[in-house]
Amino acid sequence: MLIAICILVLAIILAVYFSRNKSAKRKFTVWGITTIVFVAPLLSWILGILFGMNKGDGFVGMTVMVYGFVFLMVIGFILLYYGIFKRERPKF
Repeated sequence: MLIAICILVLAIILAVYFSRNKSAKRKFTVWGITTIVFVAPLLSWILGILFGMNKGDGFVGMTVMVYGFVFLMVIGFILLYYGIFKRERPKF
């Protein structure tokens, strides 16, 4: 679990680095991809394992994993969609 936490923190740090001083379109695209590829699977797995160990039931942990994964993936796809189709206004 420590490796998953390290990868998750590293991915968030890299997303902040790649989206710093960029346009809003680029920021939404970077955060959407980061959420889909790294945050959704790792965070849902970590939370599912911790919640399952706390309750003492593997099925509860698996349910938290599945619902968390789906919820975070939908958020990631919304961010990515907004980043791809956002119109840039010209600056005068």
